[in-house]
Amino acid sequence: MKTLPLPLSLLALGAATFAVLPAQTAAAPAARTPAMVENIHHQMLSKGGSFTLPALAAATAEAAAAADAQYVSDNEKVATVEGALIRAVGDGECAIFLTEKSGRKTKIARVTIGWPIQNPVLPYSWQIFVPDNEAHVFRNKLYVYGSLDAGGAYCSPFLAPVATSDLKHWECKGIAFSSFDKGNVHKGRELWGSDTHFHNGKYLLYGAYAWWGEETENNFYVVESDKPEGPFTNFRWVKGNKTKKNIDGITPKIFVEKNGERYIVWAPTLQPVAKNYLLIAKLSSNDTIDEASITNLGSLKDFYEGPSIRKRGDIYYLVYDENCGPITKRNRTPKRLSYATSRSITGPYIYRGVILTIEDLPGNTNIQGSIEELNGQWFAFYHRALNAAWNRRALCVEKIEFDADGLIKPIKTTSSGIAEGLDTAKTIWFNTSVFGKNHKPSRTGKYGSILVTKRDGAAEIGFRYVFFTGKEKKISLRGSGLQNILSVKIFAGQTLIGETTASSETSVGSKNTVGSKNTVASGIVLHDIPAGKSEMTIVITASANVSLETLDFGF
Repeated sequence: MKTLPLPLSLLALGAATFAVLPAQTAAAPAARTPAMVENIHHQMLSKGGSFTLPALAAATAEAAAAADAQYVSDNEKVATVEGALIRAVGDGECAIFLTEKSGRKTKIARVTIGWPIQNPVLPYSWQIFVPDNEAHVFRNKLYVYGSLDAGGAYCSPFLAPVATSDLKHWECKGIAFSSFDKGNVHKGRELWGSDTHFHNGKYLLYGAYAWWGEETENNFYVVESDKPEGPFTNFRWVKGNKTKKNIDGITPKIFVEKNGERYIVWAPTLQPVAKNYLLIAKLSSNDTIDEASITNLGSLKDFYEGPSIRKRGDIYYLVYDENCGPITKRNRTPKRLSYATSRSITGPYIYRGVILTIEDLPGNTNIQGSIEELNGQWFAFYHRALNAAWNRRALCVEKIEFDADGLIKPIKTTSSGIAEGLDTAKTIWFNTSVFGKNHKPSRTGKYGSILVTKRDGAAEIGFRYVFFTGKEKKISLRGSGLQNILSVKIFAGQTLIGETTASSETSVGSKNTVGSKNTVASGIVLHDIPAGKSEMTIVITASANVSLETLDFGF
């Protein structure tokens, strides 16, 4: 295969961020070496926004001219290219390619324009699932580290942080680290959780291997980078300063005091039934653990995993995954993001309650997350299952409010995330629904759907929240099997704002016939729309299966 001249080859690699993923090795079972999402730059923008890919420097101009290489958009109605500047001109998605005179094309970026502010936050087309969220602000930008679900399993051998400056527009610059990288002794093993901080001029990423056969094999490692997004290299084990033994446990997280003192907090065993306690210790300058400083923080209420410490004022907040009841061999249900507080980094910590829970959401998945401040506002970062798929844990964000005593007010999981409500001018995905009954998530459709059946009775599908302008005139449903809908009722809060039945003048099926097989339901007329933020509930009865993917308002 023909290659680019050397300088341009480096440019292409830099734009794609990192090299192509390695092939599966004999040492790792196929289940632990999944095909990854495209390892390219992913970028969200609003119309009129822009970003810049690595430009051809003067030193590479001759090489570029010889190769006749340039960035090209595959849809200029969505984004145009001027040299290395990518400019958003219309809503939608497009790919940016680096093209050569030879005809070779290399995909460099995926650009998504006009994606709504919602939960989950990342565009579904990216297929980037970042669970075990640990958020930090570096260089005035917020980065979320964690695991990476891919290949039909919890986590994967890869880590790919996502970043944002405003929690509205996100980016991912590709794989930051993998267990295939140089120095790793367990090629292809899944990586569990990660956390990063800045120390001595380097960004240091800590994490743990997934246990493989024995729970004592998930040792902690540390790697480093000059940039918060990576790539991270120089792999080494986290060891005790006296015993020189590898430190073992689960979900190591870092806290840095204002004076530069560093602490690492972790659970000593994997989801222990009888040992649900935490350890904390100082990190030495060479990233070894000061074994003399190891402190047992004791047992927190139904602690499962994922300790994460932040400080606000003089209060330390220890956020963790709380099991729904005591952990037993039959009860491992960590669905509550909870917290405890202390006036000292080493405790004692007092349990303060649940920040938010996914107990009422469908799907047998867990929760893990953190809290972080950005631009004076605190937020909770967590994951929940997309389409109730336990292995597609998607990033979500909620605003945090504190009471006068510094305690976190309980949060309801929302469809709209940091926005007051979902924007009725944009398409709303049924994936964002967060309450209701008599329905189930499904993977049918382009990015999943809500399945309504005759057997379950009237389905109630709830969105928290929608921001109504008061000017909405109709609502249209999209999906499959819509000809099977018998009736629809739309509520804003407790107020009925629209309904239709098979005998209505405006029927549910398109072309004013309930029996239509078209996938677009005609507009259901709305009335008495209350302006402002409100929960919205859609109540549907059906004669047979209906899969609902999206809805749109008409004005």
